[in-house]
Amino acid sequence: MDLSALTEIALRIGSRSPKGFVGYLRLLPPSVPERLKGIAFRRTLRLAGERSAFYKEQFARHGIKIEKVRRPEQLGNFYTDPEELRLAPERFLCDRPEVAIESSGTTGHVARVFFSQRELDYSARQGIILKAAYGISAQDRIVSTFDYGFCLDGQIVQRTLPHWKAFAVCAGRADPREVYRRMADYRFNIVMSGTPWLSRFTEVAEAEGRPYPLKLLVGGGGGGITRRTRARIESFWEAPLCMTYGSTEAGTLLGFECLQRDGYHLNEFDFYVEILDPDSEGYGEIVMTTVHRTVMPLIRYRTRDVARIIDEPCPCGLPFRRLSSLRGRSDEVVASVWGNVHPDFFEGILDPVSELSDDWQVALQERNGKQTFEFRLELENGAAPGDKIREGVLEAVRHRHGLAWQAYEQGLAGVEFVFYPKGTLRKGRKLLRLVDERKLANSE
Repeated sequence: MDLSALTEIALRIGSRSPKGFVGYLRLLPPSVPERLKGIAFRRTLRLAGERSAFYKEQFARHGIKIEKVRRPEQLGNFYTDPEELRLAPERFLCDRPEVAIESSGTTGHVARVFFSQRELDYSARQGIILKAAYGISAQDRIVSTFDYGFCLDGQIVQRTLPHWKAFAVCAGRADPREVYRRMADYRFNIVMSGTPWLSRFTEVAEAEGRPYPLKLLVGGGGGGITRRTRARIESFWEAPLCMTYGSTEAGTLLGFECLQRDGYHLNEFDFYVEILDPDSEGYGEIVMTTVHRTVMPLIRYRTRDVARIIDEPCPCGLPFRRLSSLRGRSDEVVASVWGNVHPDFFEGILDPVSELSDDWQVALQERNGKQTFEFRLELENGAAPGDKIREGVLEAVRHRHGLAWQAYEQGLAGVEFVFYPKGTLRKGRKLLRLVDERKLANSE
């Protein structure tokens, strides 16, 4: 038996009994899937070395003898960079593609990833894990507004929902007001979408009146969610918001939050997940390796997302390691006079300021030889820019980051504010929270 056969057994159990599925996972000795995953990885390595022009060339360049490799970390300093994938995706192919998915991420450059129909259907059936974790039954009524276009979200959800055997409507990126108007007619009690959409949907309901509490909200895409936004959504709907973590390159979910909402349970059946160059807290770049893909396998792919592994068991009982919430992206960790700053650093500063919307950006600039943090802030409807917001942000810096405040007081770092109407900053599906613009000044 290989790992794919073991997964098939798990999915068949899950389709009949979600509780039985979770029980099956708990009883399974960890050594069994780990050993079978190693077999699948070595098979993937051979396939890539024989059929992929990119990997054949790179393995030779790095002097890799694939017959001696048993785990991804034995590949040494070999990694697959996103830029290489964007530049020539066809060079990664090992078999005939049947489906293409695109993602621009935060860079604005399109990444194309290819799959077979079978691979996407297999990923969709893994939604049984979510059904089990969330206790979804035939009595539930689901609406999904994940986008279609060329992206993954809408396509994979539409393939997944039939396996949940519940009433479901996949509306695409429908206007939140249109979905709200249909809530009572369809009696939806589970809402699935990207976090910007869920936030706007909640705003609409706050203005119009909540029809009834929900059972569950499922969010994904759009670069995660702030603590303040999660609290507002959950409080209003009296329901948990569980986030998922996936990517176009993964072709499915790398992880998902259970109802405990304390980290993403990793998909240990289909991926090796490593943390590259972890810091003293264990945070580093997430690196993934696929083990079941045959059209476009990815080996030690650098996601640019920064998180850490949580090894402690989760109270929910699922026997998967967890990934922490994302701290940001590796290209968003910036060395500065305030230390190494990242989006999570600034989220804690901005969260207490109620006049701000969920979208913001901080730019580190060089002005007359001084590092200056420019806070680009969207205002909630009706809020006005002014000293109250500036004072609130500076007070949060003083309270939370003593060394940063000291540098500010000593004149080593400047702080500036630019205010925007709500809905201005986000130009695509994801917003880059922290940008280092010092090089622009140096090039002038």
